[in-house]
Amino acid sequence: MENTEWNPWDEVQEEQREQLPVEKKRKPWKRGAAWALCAVMAAGLLGTGFLVGRLTIDEEMRTLLRVKREIQKEYYQEVTDEEFYDALFYAVNNNVLDAYSQYLSAEEFDAVTESATGRTSGLGVVINKSDLCILRVCGNSPAERAGIRVGSYIVGFGLTEETIQQSSDHATFSAFLNGVEDGIPFYLLLKEGETLSIKSATRENYVENYVFYRSKDTSYGFTGNKATTLTERSDALACLNADTAYIRLTQFNGSAAEQFHGAMSQFKTENKKHLVLDLRGNGGGYLNIMREIASYFCKGSEKEKPVVAVADYGEKKDEFKAYENVYDEYFSAESRICVLADRSTASASECLIGCMVDYGTTAYGDICLFTVDGTAKTFGKGIMQNTYPLQILKGNAIKLTTAEIRWPLSGHSIHGRGILPEDGTKVAQNNGSEEEGIAEAVAKLFPTA
Repeated sequence: MENTEWNPWDEVQEEQREQLPVEKKRKPWKRGAAWALCAVMAAGLLGTGFLVGRLTIDEEMRTLLRVKREIQKEYYQEVTDEEFYDALFYAVNNNVLDAYSQYLSAEEFDAVTESATGRTSGLGVVINKSDLCILRVCGNSPAERAGIRVGSYIVGFGLTEETIQQSSDHATFSAFLNGVEDGIPFYLLLKEGETLSIKSATRENYVENYVFYRSKDTSYGFTGNKATTLTERSDALACLNADTAYIRLTQFNGSAAEQFHGAMSQFKTENKKHLVLDLRGNGGGYLNIMREIASYFCKGSEKEKPVVAVADYGEKKDEFKAYENVYDEYFSAESRICVLADRSTASASECLIGCMVDYGTTAYGDICLFTVDGTAKTFGKGIMQNTYPLQILKGNAIKLTTAEIRWPLSGHSIHGRGILPEDGTKVAQNNGSEEEGIAEAVAKLFPTA
């Protein structure tokens, strides 16, 4: 089993925008441990066990095994095999590999696998850890049902309205939230502009909706056991003209591809001509979902399955292709496709934008970057991770950065840079509400709308 993904592994309650790879000096013993780890993994993945005979194990591996044996024999407390290798793997995580590669315990691997299906648990918000600003409200989540809005700040919380503790400290809020059992109501004190409000919410299991469709007169999301039932909502976008629709895609996970197809079917049913694709806050996701969605955006290609990304492994390159080529079924020669992005737009999102730019589906002038904390750019993550289950430790896995991702036709890489205003994009400040921000971007992209 091998999973290919482009997003940093993270928790839904945490904001991961600033996790850039950093250079790390390798101490000699840590370098040896890394090679030992590679030997262990190689032997395990081949299904032969890691004790394959002394002649096939190098001196560093034999030294590691001797150290392990002496620790387990002589140390005054018991050290299990699992504890020993956990410590070794975590040392490699923290001192050898880049910020996106990591050893995953069985519990962490299960959580990643479950999250990829769209099934998750919690309140359902993505927050900025520095000030508890709500950056995203997950579709179908308890937070969405409670009426919590993007751009609000959490300034207090409690089990009852009377016991609300005023605080904007992330650690304190996390401790409070983790202490609340699923299904038990609690209360949040929220600040939106100068207005304070109290919302009652719960932690629950839910399947996330990743796609939202809005036009001047209609609005839809996705509900149901797999979040694939098109459901009418009440938040139409008055700032759009009659020919334009808006689709927000928040992650490349779960049923996002099926949901996106449903949104594009609604686009076609309403006979829309132009599209605003909102990728703000979209930190990426899985390759197969990106390939499915890219099938709508390969303008001008005559290939049945156009190349939408290239993985550069150094010595070789692999081409990843769209599942089909359906641009002409939804758009005409007069259509404009515009993109909204910010510094949390990363990985697969940036690659999708690159595909659209390379095929002429969109131009830099049709991209609007939202300024966040004085910065207008996309994240700049152009590398890919693969996840490999380990047979030597049942249920555990290791996620490794394996390739640099390049745009399909130009070969361009945005890693460490992102898309910037100097590329010719529009810039929006977004100092108001979510709707005001979209309206500002639409006014810049469609001046006559």
